[in-house]
Order: sequence, then C-alpha cells, then structure tokens
Amino acid sequence: MFQKENIGVAIITKDSELSIELAIKSVQTVSRQIVVVDTGSTDKTPTIATRLGAEVFFRKWDNNFSNARNHAISFIRTEWILSIDSDETLDIDSFNKNRHLLSEEKTGGLQVKILNFLKPDDSSYQTEHTYTRVFRKNPKIKYEGSIHEQINNSIISCGLEIVESDIVINHYGYINTTLEKISRNKELLNDELVQNPNDEWYKFHLAETEFASGNINTAKELFESIVFSEQLTIEQKEKICIRLSQIALKNDIYDEVEKWLNFKSLNFNTEGFRKFILATSLMMRQRFSEAGILIDSNEVKNSSLVDRISLNQAVEVLNAVANLKNSV
Repeated sequence: MFQKENIGVAIITKDSELSIELAIKSVQTVSRQIVVVDTGSTDKTPTIATRLGAEVFFRKWDNNFSNARNHAISFIRTEWILSIDSDETLDIDSFNKNRHLLSEEKTGGLQVKILNFLKPDDSSYQTEHTYTRVFRKNPKIKYEGSIHEQINNSIISCGLEIVESDIVINHYGYINTTLEKISRNKELLNDELVQNPNDEWYKFHLAETEFASGNINTAKELFESIVFSEQLTIEQKEKICIRLSQIALKNDIYDEVEKWLNFKSLNFNTEGFRKFILATSLMMRQRFSEAGILIDSNEVKNSSLVDRISLNQAVEVLNAVANLKNSV
C-alpha cells in the first residue's frame, strides 16, 4: 500500500488567515510534510500555518505563480507532491481510493477533479475542471507560465505519464473573487500573450477573465477568435460557445444564442446549462412551449451550473403563462 510518508503538500499563499487552516487540516492525515510559501502576508497566515505543523518559507511576490510554486516544491523531501491552494480542501476519501494509481512506475502525475463552488449559500452551484495536482518529486518536473501555471509538459518530457483519477479537490476561491484579483490576472495573462501571441490557451483564460469582470465586448472578440481552436479541449470550446450565447442573450440577439448552442454536450452539467440558456432565449421570444420542454428536462433540473433562483423564476413564469392560457 502507498504509504503516508511518501506524500508532501505544497501550498503558496498570501493573506489567507480565514482559509489556510481548513486547507492544511484537510491534508494532514495523508501527508508527512506540508510546505507553505508565503508571498507577503500582512495577516496571521504564517502564524496559523506554523501552529498547524507546516514548514513556512517566504518569497517576495514577482508576478509569477510558477516561480512561487517551484520555490515551494523545492523544499519537498517526499517521493510525491500534492499541490493545493490555501482556498482549497482535499477530499480525503477520494484520495485514499486512488492511491493505487501511484504504484505504477510510469505514472508521473495524476489529474484530479477541481470542484469550484460559486455561492456561499448554495453548494450545488458549482463548476468543475481537471488539473494535474499530484506529481513525482523530480528536479526536472517544474511549473511553467506566470498564471494558470502548468506542469504537464515537464512530466511528459521526463518520459512519464499523466493518469486520470477520481481525486476531488474543493475550491472556494470563486465565492469571493475581488477586483484586485481580476485585475492582477488580466495583467499576467496579457503579459503572457505579449510573449506568446498565438497561445490560444492564454487567450481562453483572458477571455474568461474579461467576461468575469463585465467587459463582454472584449470577451466576445477573444472568444470568437478561438472558438474553432485546435489547441483547446472540447470542454473549453463548449464553454466558449456557452459564453458567446450568454453574451448574445444579454444583447437580445436571440438568433446568435441558438447558433452558438447548436451542439450537445456529453457533460451532464454543461448540457443542462446549455438547455437552460436556450430555454431563456425561447422565453424571451415568447416560445413558451419549447422553453418548457427544456426547463423540464433532467439535465436542467439537476445541473450544478444552473442557478436555483433563476430556474425557479423561469418555472414561475412558465406556470403563470400556462395558467393564463387555461383561464382564457
């Protein structure tokens, strides 16, 4: 069996006194070593981390997440590294069920599922994506990129494989996204695109950041430039179509909504969100019967991406329309 002492945890943080304790406690039972690199906290983050048994180191922030993460993993002494953020927690049960994946010699890293919680009072409202968060300790395995940093290329360059897993990490950072964080991310992404102007992965993340900050015209241009990208995954391109449909809906361009949503996603949650946006567009065009069929679908009712309040409001409108017809 894979032993606890083979796992070290690397965390980079700044001013995370409200979340760092939960992050550290979530990994204590599966790790022998916990390294925290603080990039300039002015609160009690270093004190809390030290009290919980973490090894705390300091590094001046230089606008580069990879530099900070590589600094953290340089202190790890175990065979394997688990990387989490200070606003995340590890699902222990899922980790223990997937330990066997690390026994293969050719395994260099594990892809895990990141659950992004979006509302403080509704745990069902979430998005998800996969990311390599568990990987071998190897001097050649390092992060690349100043933001949305990647480690896959260095793992593959070592002749090792990246394996899919069912490990779950819960991420709460999107609940309280600040304007400062959005501004910082835009600056870093623009800097990366200056150096790599044809990198559509960075364009995707910049478009997402512009969308989140309300700059929908800029986001629209970026999304349209990469909607047929061969560099991006199917899931990312589906998200681009979803975003373009949301922008079209906001601008009351209903034909474009239907154009961008002319696909069927294999992802249950994405498919539910696609149907919900399409139903909203149909309701705006007073095509209530068609909208009702979509709203009543299992995907819409149970998608983690569909806001419960918005769904309930749509149901109320459809019921009101139906009652009005019946009373005539």
